[in-house]
Amino acid sequence: MKSIFVGNLKRSTALIGCAALASLIPISPASAQDAEPQAANEEDDNVIIVTARKTAENIQDVPIAVTAFTAETFEEAGLTEFADIARLTPNFDVRPRAATGNLFANVTIRGQTSGFLTLNADQAVGININGAPITRGTSLFSNLFDIEQIEVLKGPQGTLFGKNTTGGVVNVTTKAPELGFTGGYIEGTYGSFNRTELEGVLNLPLGDTAAIRLGAAKTDRDGFGEGGSGDTFLTGRELADDDELFLRGSVLFEPSDAVSIRINADYHEVDESTSIFRSLRSALGGFIALESTNPDFYVGNDFRDEAPFAISDEFNINATVTLDLGAAELTSITSYRDQTADTLVQSAPSTAVRLAQESDIFAQEIRLSGDSERLNWQVGGFYSTEEGVDVDQLVGFGLDSTTEAENETFSLFGQGTFALSDQFNVTGGIRWTDEQRRVAGLAPGNIGQENSASFDGFSWLVSLDFKPSDATLLYASVSRGFRSGAIDQDNISTIVQPEFVVNYEAGFKSDLFDNVARFNTSIFYSDYTDIQRTSFDPDSPVPVTVLRNAAEATIWGFESELQITPSDGFSFGGTLGYTNAEFDEFLDQDGAGNVIDRSEEPLGGPEWQFSLNARYDAQLSDTATLGFQANWFHVGEETLGGPDIIALLGREQSVVPSYDIVNAQIDLDLEDVGGLPGVNIALYATNLFDNEYFVGGLALDLFGGVSNRIVGEPQQFGIRVRADF
Repeated sequence: MKSIFVGNLKRSTALIGCAALASLIPISPASAQDAEPQAANEEDDNVIIVTARKTAENIQDVPIAVTAFTAETFEEAGLTEFADIARLTPNFDVRPRAATGNLFANVTIRGQTSGFLTLNADQAVGININGAPITRGTSLFSNLFDIEQIEVLKGPQGTLFGKNTTGGVVNVTTKAPELGFTGGYIEGTYGSFNRTELEGVLNLPLGDTAAIRLGAAKTDRDGFGEGGSGDTFLTGRELADDDELFLRGSVLFEPSDAVSIRINADYHEVDESTSIFRSLRSALGGFIALESTNPDFYVGNDFRDEAPFAISDEFNINATVTLDLGAAELTSITSYRDQTADTLVQSAPSTAVRLAQESDIFAQEIRLSGDSERLNWQVGGFYSTEEGVDVDQLVGFGLDSTTEAENETFSLFGQGTFALSDQFNVTGGIRWTDEQRRVAGLAPGNIGQENSASFDGFSWLVSLDFKPSDATLLYASVSRGFRSGAIDQDNISTIVQPEFVVNYEAGFKSDLFDNVARFNTSIFYSDYTDIQRTSFDPDSPVPVTVLRNAAEATIWGFESELQITPSDGFSFGGTLGYTNAEFDEFLDQDGAGNVIDRSEEPLGGPEWQFSLNARYDAQLSDTATLGFQANWFHVGEETLGGPDIIALLGREQSVVPSYDIVNAQIDLDLEDVGGLPGVNIALYATNLFDNEYFVGGLALDLFGGVSNRIVGEPQQFGIRVRADF
C-alpha cells in the first residue's frame, strides 16, 4: 500500500509546471549558495568553500560554527546515510523517532530538537537541498547519492534561512552537471545481510553552453532482525531491511557569462519493514506494551497479523536562475516537493501506532546581492505554501487524530558585512516573517473542528570578526531566531505561540604550523523562551498528546574540531561537543488543570559527543595508492524522562545508554586502468566490534510505565568497487 490518500494530481502537475517555468525566467543569479561549493577546492586541498552566508567563502573566513565535508570524506568514514552526518558533527544528533523508527527522524542541534513531524507545527532545525527547503524530516535515514558537499550550520540562522532554524541548518548540495565533459561512474557494493547497492551517474554536454547529469541508485539489504514475542515465538518476518530507489537528474544551462540556469529533479522511494523495537517492560498487563524477553537482541516487537512497515516516496524539483547585473547579482530559487510516508509500529499484541503523512510544498526565494570594496550585502524575499494530511492513529484504542493542514509563509530579509578595516568586519542582518496556518479535523473524533492562526516575528544577527593573520579568525555574535506558532493536532482549538532563542557565541578558527593543523572551536549560550513542547497528558486514561509553550530554558556548551596532517598521506583528528540544556522553568497542567512542575525533565539530545579519525595513504606507484582509514564515534547517553519517570521506571529504563562505534576501511585507488581514468576498490567494516546498542527510545509513566527502545545496526562487512569513465 503506497498511499492511503487521494492526491490532487491536477494541482501537483500544475505546481511542477510552475516551478519549471519560473526557473526559465532570468530574474535571478545564483549567489554562491547555488554555485558549486567545492570548485575552489581543486586548486587548494586545504580550502573548503561553503555557502553558510549564501555567498561562496572559505570556511575559515566565516564567523559561524560550521562543519562541512564532501561525499568522499563521508564514504571513507564508512558512512552512507543522511543521519550519519551526526557522527562527524559535534553537538548534532539525528535519531529515529521513538514512535515511528527510521521513517521519521528527530534532529537536534545544540539541545534544540526538531520535535514535530506533523504539518500543524514546525521543526527547530532547517534542512535545505540545493537551496530548497525540506520542511519535514522524512527519509533522513536514506542513503546519500551523488553529493557534492554537506554543511551543518549551528546556532540560529533565521536572518538568511528563515523561521524554524533556531537550532541551525543543514545544507546539502548535489553534484552539478559539468560543461564540456562526457563521463561518469558506476559503483557496486556487496555486504553483510546480502546487501547489494548499485549506482551510476552519467554527465553529458549539450553543446557548448549546457550539460545534463543523470543518476540512479538502488539499495537492497535483508533485515538484520526478526519479528517475534516472548522467549521463543518468532513470526519469520524480517525487520530493519533496507530497500531504496533513487533517481536524479540535473540540467545546467549557461548561455552567457551573465546568465546561469540549473534545474534539479529527483525521486526517492523507500519500501521496508520498520525498525527493531524492544520493550524493556510490560505495561497494563501487556495490553499497551509487552516486555521483549527473547535473548536475541535483534528480535523486535511483531505481534499482529499485519506486518510492521515503513514506506515513503518523494519527488523534488528545484530551479536556480542567476543573472549578473554588473553592480549586483540576482538569484531566484523555485522549488516544489511532494512526499508521502506511512508506517505501522507495534508494541503489544493489542495495539499499534499508525502514522502517515502526505504533503506538498511550493517555495520561491528571490535574492539581490552585491559587494564593493568594503561592503558585502544581500536583500530578498521568500514565499511558500504547504498543505497536506496527517494520519495519527492508535490502533486497538480506536483513537484517530487525522487532520489536514495548510501553511503559508512570507518573509523579507537583508544582511550586510562591512569592513571596518583590513582585519575587522561587522555583520548585521534582520528578517521579518509572517505565517498563516489552518488545521481541520478529518477523523470521526475531530471531524468538523477547524482553527486558523496568524504568527509573525523578527530574526536578527549582529557579529564582529577579527583576523589578526591570514590563518586565524576570532569572532563573536548575538543572534535571534524563532520557530513559528502551531495548532495542537489533538486539540484543534488550542493555539501555541512561537518560541524564540537569543544565542550568544564566540569562536576561534585557525590553520596552524603552515597548514599542518586546523583547529576550530566555539562556545555558546542560548536563552530559549516560549518553548513548544509535546507531551502525554499525565492524567489521560489513554495516551493523548498535548502541545504547549513550556516557559524557559538555558542552553550552553562548546564544540571543537581538530585535524592534523603531519606528513603527506597521513592525517588524524577528532571532534568534541558538549551541550548543557536545562529548563529554567516548565510549569505545566495535568488533565484536571492542576499546575505541575516539569522543570527537571530533559530538554533533548545527548550531553557529550566525540569522534576520532585517522587515515594513511601509501603511494604504491605513480598510479596506485593504498589507503587505511579508521573512525571511532561516541554518542553520550540521552535521558528520556524527568525524576518522576526515573523513580517509576528506574534509571536503566529511563535513558538511552551511550554507545561507541568503530568503522574501518581499506581502499585501493588506481589510475588509468584499462582505459578508465580511475578505479577504486574498498573493503569496509561498520560497527567493527559488534556492539549492541540502542539509537532511540521512549519512556512514559502511563499505565504503570512504558519503556521502549530502537535497536542500532550490528557489525557489517562489505566490498565496494567504483569505476570512473
